[in-house]
Amino acid sequence: MEDGVGPLKGLKVVEMAGIGPGPFCAMLLADMGADVVRVDRRIPTADVDKKYQILNRGRRSNFT
Repeated sequence: MEDGVGPLKGLKVVEMAGIGPGPFCAMLLADMGADVVRVDRRIPTADVDKKYQILNRGRRSNFT
């Protein structure tokens, strides 16, 4: 992951949405340079459908 590059460089975002437009919006913010941290529930990664993993690009993930 690159250090923030783009118009949102330096902006910090915490994503807690798991469904709907939230992950897509966070992906776009990360693409524009924001530092996005995703807060997830503890579930095995294998249970996540692979087609949704593209939405995680450019983000860090923390489990609660």
